[in-house]
Amino acid sequence: MSNTHDLAPLIESVPDLAWLHRAACSDLALDRLSLFFVEAGRTLSKEAAAMCRGCEVRVNCLRHAYDNGIEGGYFGGLSSARRRSLTFEQAVESIRP
Repeated sequence: MSNTHDLAPLIESVPDLAWLHRAACSDLALDRLSLFFVEAGRTLSKEAAAMCRGCEVRVNCLRHAYDNGIEGGYFGGLSSARRRSLTFEQAVESIRP
């Protein structure tokens, strides 16, 4: 798959990720998803943080990271280090408005 395509082909081929259609980042080209995978010690860009903050599927995104043991990247607006320090329930509480 080319890095210039959006997430639609991935979402369509993985039914349990259907929630991604509603994600704030769903229309980003694959090469732009690097916004959510920053080097250790770096902070998430303001653009990516704003996308996460306003996203209606943050809990789904967090669940995906926890359920699949994803060790890198920002999911639901939380860094991998933050996710490691919290249970899923605590992570969900930390992102509630």
